[in-house]
Amino acid sequence: MRKKILSLALAALFIASVPVAVSAAENYTWPLGQALPHFSAPTATLDGMDLTRRPFAEQLAAACVQGVVNRTQPRLFIEVEPDPWAADLGLDVAMLPDWKDAILKYRAELAGLVIWNPDIQATANVATTIAGVEGAIAVSPALAEVFMAAPYSLPVVKDLREVPAITDKLSAYRWMHENYWARCTRRTICGLAQDGHTQLRDFAVAVKAAVLWLNPGEPEERAVMELFFRDTQPIDTYYTGWWPSEGDGVSFASNYGVMTIASDFYLNYTVYSGMSREIAVPPIPAKPALERDKIYVSLLLSDGDNIQYCQHFFRNNRIWADPRRGEVPVGYTFAPVLLDAGPQLLNYYHRTSTPNDVLVSGPSGVGYSTAADWPDRAFAEKYGAISNSYFERTGFNFITVWSQMTARRANWYAGAFPSLLGVTVQFVTLDRVEPKIRFTDTQVPVVWLGSDLRGSTGSMSYDEGTGNMKEHLSAAAQADCARPQFYIAQGSAWATTVSDLAQLVDDLNEEFPGRFVFVRPDHFMLLVNEAHGRPFWASLQKEATASSGDRDNAMQAFDGTFSTGWQAAAPGEATLTVDLGGEFLLSRYVLKNAETNYLEKGLNTKAWKLQISSDGLSWKTVDSVGGNSAAIVYRSLRGQCARYVRLVVDDPGADNIARVQELEIYGTADNPGDRAYGFFYSIWTRMTGCVFNFVDDFRRFFGI
Repeated sequence: MRKKILSLALAALFIASVPVAVSAAENYTWPLGQALPHFSAPTATLDGMDLTRRPFAEQLAAACVQGVVNRTQPRLFIEVEPDPWAADLGLDVAMLPDWKDAILKYRAELAGLVIWNPDIQATANVATTIAGVEGAIAVSPALAEVFMAAPYSLPVVKDLREVPAITDKLSAYRWMHENYWARCTRRTICGLAQDGHTQLRDFAVAVKAAVLWLNPGEPEERAVMELFFRDTQPIDTYYTGWWPSEGDGVSFASNYGVMTIASDFYLNYTVYSGMSREIAVPPIPAKPALERDKIYVSLLLSDGDNIQYCQHFFRNNRIWADPRRGEVPVGYTFAPVLLDAGPQLLNYYHRTSTPNDVLVSGPSGVGYSTAADWPDRAFAEKYGAISNSYFERTGFNFITVWSQMTARRANWYAGAFPSLLGVTVQFVTLDRVEPKIRFTDTQVPVVWLGSDLRGSTGSMSYDEGTGNMKEHLSAAAQADCARPQFYIAQGSAWATTVSDLAQLVDDLNEEFPGRFVFVRPDHFMLLVNEAHGRPFWASLQKEATASSGDRDNAMQAFDGTFSTGWQAAAPGEATLTVDLGGEFLLSRYVLKNAETNYLEKGLNTKAWKLQISSDGLSWKTVDSVGGNSAAIVYRSLRGQCARYVRLVVDDPGADNIARVQELEIYGTADNPGDRAYGFFYSIWTRMTGCVFNFVDDFRRFFGI
């Protein structure tokens, strides 16, 4: 034992004698068009730092060490509570005897200490910012004494107690802007409470983000925020963390074209972001048949836009561990940006889902942005396009948008968003305006959400429990209706459990047997389109055949996921055929190639013909493509009517083996009654849409 103590002491003295030589290497990728960075793969065994029940000052200092070290390669892991993810995802974490041992081990990568002033708490955020820029550790005065002494012997980079210009919170952030903002990243600004949030600081330090905690709802604080935001770039800058006031903060950022990535308590970003980015999306079951006398209801549980909610609360027994999960269809709002921040956390939920569990995007896409505050059409289109790129890789196809969106803005947004099957809008001001279901020019159904479910197909409840839902759905069941009815009911996950929703379904089915059909959110939107004579995903789970390979293999090209697909059994030209089950007026198709399933780009289908037939015998070519290299191809099919669709692969790609991960065919069921209904419904929605557009113009002109 004495020998062990002596050897540790000698090692500590040796480390203390090594000159500080900070590595400037940064090993993460953050191209434009990507919301948040990807870090490199974690080391085989991570050094764990146990900060459970440690004071804020220690947690802050440890997070800074983690950020500086992990920006080169993720080697440090922090625990502040038992973390099931490390074991679930196969991470090997060896806990250090004391978290401070990490400073000794990685001392050569640490520039020194930045001392914050406990009398001006905002300096903890200023110190975090400087720590990122300088590769240092933000420490309280008490910790500074510890780390200045042996065996750490770290120099002081900056002592914020000695800066005369810093006299209060606002002057601290103004001084930070004047002296360090030029050296910070412009890709993100991080909002963290200066007296409690130590999570996410590894991310902030690693990417050299400015860390603030200001409320734009307060004029003086807004003026300081504007110093930073005037240098941001719409779409390319994201606000990470959270706000002192949600409404004021998200609205302020939205006006600058900056999306908020809610992430304030997300832990070990620099580790989880570095894991494999391959996502296995589960298949989508066949949608139920549309029936005239049914009430179709989709249930949602909300508040999943925060990636820390996905990391923590979502796993607990109110949601994912609820014993009744999977009994009834439920859509769970989730953060698509988890693809960057923790791809294997997202993959875990896909992997452990049931056919009744559907992840849908929280507000309002790749980041939280209030549609009423979007600066212009160009932003809306770019926002839609980047959100679409995340949907293509996460398997999401449904969005909840907050808080208000006019029909015109929905058109801007959805026009750049071909992966989108449907939208709900948390509409407030014009709660009673009818109809609640509208369609964009690209035929995406948009359900404007009201404060209750009364009186209108398509209205919604953001409910604190299920009592209100039951009351209004019961009223709907007692009314006669010649056409199918559609309702969305959304509950807050903070007040409603999965078991609550399952009990609601039990109660309504017992009271009104055979009246309700509870459906997944994606099925809901497909049924809405079908009922209104609009194009919908007609090939989903339909019978398929191929020139080579068995039936099951061919069917995998029509199962709703890019994670499985059809592959020809032999090289050369090949065909893939689907029977839509009836005549459809076709509108478009989507071809998802090998690259969507993480295969080489060269294996994407290079050339093909799309053919149609009414009898499966005589074929007509309606589209031809050559020289393709794209992973996903969107093509229009206007005015073509068919029951059978055949893809003829002329040039399969590099290895001459045809592959199709998914072939999506969209069309309108050949039902004259539904088409006529859709035509008149379209006229009505366009007329009433003028009201929404007028109010939007009025509000923006007068700044209200």
